Amino acid sequence: MDFGRLFSTVRTLSKENQTPSAFVFLDMLWCGLRYGAGYVDYLIFDFIRLSGKQRRTFVTRGINNEFIRKLNNKENYYKFEDKAVFNSIFKEYIGRNWVSLKETSADGLAQFLEVNPVVIVKPIDSICGKGIEKIYTEDCDSGELYERLIKNGQLLVEECITQHDEVAAINPASVNTVRLMTIAGDGKVYIMFRALRLGVGDSVVDNFNAGGLFVLLDENGVIVTDAVNKKTEIFHSHPTTGVVFKGTQIPFFEETELMISKAALRGAEEGIRYISWDIAVTPSGPVVVEANHNPGYDLLQSKVYLTDNEFGRRGDFKNVIQHICNERK
Repeated sequence: MDFGRLFSTVRTLSKENQTPSAFVFLDMLWCGLRYGAGYVDYLIFDFIRLSGKQRRTFVTRGINNEFIRKLNNKENYYKFEDKAVFNSIFKEYIGRNWVSLKETSADGLAQFLEVNPVVIVKPIDSICGKGIEKIYTEDCDSGELYERLIKNGQLLVEECITQHDEVAAINPASVNTVRLMTIAGDGKVYIMFRALRLGVGDSVVDNFNAGGLFVLLDENGVIVTDAVNKKTEIFHSHPTTGVVFKGTQIPFFEETELMISKAALRGAEEGIRYISWDIAVTPSGPVVVEANHNPGYDLLQSKVYLTDNEFGRRGDFKNVIQHICNERK
């Protein structure tokens, strides 16, 4: 718990809503006890304006953790947390060459760079896009690069993905990834969320926590919303390229969902049924970039995407999870 940020949030909401700070703080505590909502949930879901009936419809941190405990085997988390292990398990969906410096020498890296002059390096256990770097290796000394990567903990070196021209047109600097959230069970895969993540400016990552944007997709892979960033600023078009978001079609979307359905069943075999996937669309089709056994739940219900008659997604998730659990009995 970051108490500094908590009390800063209380003060901000108190001022914005002309509500005593003590009331806001006590209401936050109540929401934590009653709905499993942290102070960040309270802020981003605009709980201060919602009734109890509305609040009960949201997937909060506590509720999401409950879903994870029911669906994902903690002993198998490492298969997703260690990106080299993940790449090995899901190799048929990765679609690119890679090496782990935990298992590769400086000479092995040099051989890899000879056929991959542009690479993406990342920590084995990176989150939120931290430590990810794009390197043009033509003028690099492979031995010096090896030492630097070992020192920095950037132990996974991957062939750079070339994305489809139609996706690159939205933002060419980063590989913009489709985000799909799945729950797998009883031999079926339920796609709970569809979105596209987009980088901004010169950033090589599209991560929301690194300044990226989010748009929602329909079941056909068409962008149906404006974009939002972590500050909840809204963008009708991309701030770097000017491409208008709504109505843009993501290529190979049917193939993307088919691939992820197969990958999700593979994940279920590994004891992980609730997964968020990041997928790049290349000129020849989709490839998996990475996946997470602890799916983010906030953007599912961001207030910027919800209409006056729409609230949280808790009911949708509980229905699917209850069905899966009943089938497993």
